[in-house]
Amino acid sequence: MKPQSMEDRRRIPRMPVFFVLERLSRSQAESAEEFQGVVKNITPDGILLESNVPLNRNDLLQVSFTLPKVRHTLNLEGRVRWSERPRPAYSVAGVEFLDLTDEQREQIMEYLISLGPAIE
Repeated sequence: MKPQSMEDRRRIPRMPVFFVLERLSRSQAESAEEFQGVVKNITPDGILLESNVPLNRNDLLQVSFTLPKVRHTLNLEGRVRWSERPRPAYSVAGVEFLDLTDEQREQIMEYLISLGPAIE
């Protein structure tokens, strides 16, 4: 029997998006250095993030963004679940949200519903 892929297990499909993070920083950093980041897809569980800094698996991040269309601003903590570095000083990473409130989850769902059916 073939094992289920991550896509098969995913309860809510990833929605392709493109918006810039208002704030991205490492949670455990001693300094308040902020970085640039772009969200490429989103679910209520996390985001696909492109960033101008190398990110490592298990890095804790603080992210802030305003969901387009529904105009909800979210300030969240996330953990890098995986990361690739196609070139120096650049990362593509899967970030899992931590301690999302019911209200924040509902705001993300409202945004996803506003986008219409998933394109996969």
